[in-house]
Amino acid sequence: MSQIEEQELIRRTLRGDQDAFESLYRAHFPRTWAIVAHRVWNREDVEDLVQMTFMRAYLGLEGFRGEAAFSTWLTQIALNVCATHLRSRQAWRSWLNAVSDPASEWAWEPSRTANPEEVLYRKECQTLVRQAVEGLPDTCREAVWMRHIEDRSYNEMMEELQAPMGTVKTWLYRARRKLKEDFQQIEGIGM
Repeated sequence: MSQIEEQELIRRTLRGDQDAFESLYRAHFPRTWAIVAHRVWNREDVEDLVQMTFMRAYLGLEGFRGEAAFSTWLTQIALNVCATHLRSRQAWRSWLNAVSDPASEWAWEPSRTANPEEVLYRKECQTLVRQAVEGLPDTCREAVWMRHIEDRSYNEMMEELQAPMGTVKTWLYRARRKLKEDFQQIEGIGM
């Protein structure tokens, strides 16, 4: 696809033509998939991250200035999405070490060399996360626990929750959206 064709598809997309964005999606999907799959090896995560890349591109298309090729801009979005995902997974794994036993009341054992303010901050964050997760509807809470704490695949979740893939993904989406809203609200009041 030529740069002129891409620019026309972008203009049409900005005017509300969803078929135009679908054409951009089809043209750039293989490369975007390859970029994400090169960094994230879990197929389900790759699917989610590619979808997120295109969603961010669609929502941010008004900000595309055309100084670089659309593919370059889209690649940068994909790299940012991957970096955020990898940082998030690392944070989840750290958190998992602290909360892996639900019966433990999510106790946090500070290291002897830790700064007391840092220990208190972590404990407060842990409490906020625990409260937010516990405040989710049962299905969403269970889906979050299985996916992000137990690192279960979507297929395993479908079997255990006895729900179709779309339903499981919807529960996760709703949970993530609710947690994001909760944490943005906490940030807004100065935490």
